[in-house]
Amino acid sequence: MIDLSELEHDTISELINIGVGRAASSLSEMVEQPVELTVPRITFVERFSDTDLASKPNEVVSAVSQTFDGPFKGEAMLVFPEERSLELVRSLLKVEVPLDTLTDLEQEALMEVGNIILNACLGSISNVLGEPINCSMPSFRKRESKSLLDVEGGGLNNGNKPVLMILHVQFMLRQNDIDGYVLFVMDLDSIQMLRELVRRFLANSLG
Repeated sequence: MIDLSELEHDTISELINIGVGRAASSLSEMVEQPVELTVPRITFVERFSDTDLASKPNEVVSAVSQTFDGPFKGEAMLVFPEERSLELVRSLLKVEVPLDTLTDLEQEALMEVGNIILNACLGSISNVLGEPINCSMPSFRKRESKSLLDVEGGGLNNGNKPVLMILHVQFMLRQNDIDGYVLFVMDLDSIQMLRELVRRFLANSLG
């Protein structure tokens, strides 16, 4: 069971928001236009069926994924409904073409966006908590949302019950606003370790 105190939850939210702010700055430089990112809420759930993404199980989503390990481990994903990922990438690339499917160039651009955001979030947690976190290279997947957590070769379906930390991310661009999600998928042991590190940080900060 996930049992974070309000202070622990707020601390994790603040760590994530620091990372998201850095990601927004990096994206703005990359595309030479203002990009604002906000995370209005962070939720923890034990079942994917409890997430907003599961409300449309047959909707095709685009996801940029990377695994991470350190004192806690798991998989981080930036997820958009397919049409929204097309809108985001094409807004950033400043191209006007029919919204049908991602080209190789656009897929690479989305992977770069995901790499910036996921690494910024994990980097912020690592820097503030003083614990190194190693990340894999990002990969891209497109599938129905109900199959989002199905990973080839075992992955998250290795017998450990996953816990999801869900970030609802809002991208504010010059032309439109686009909503996506960041998922941190960890097992219960990793969530408890994150909580312990946050408690340790708070104890040191508050004396």
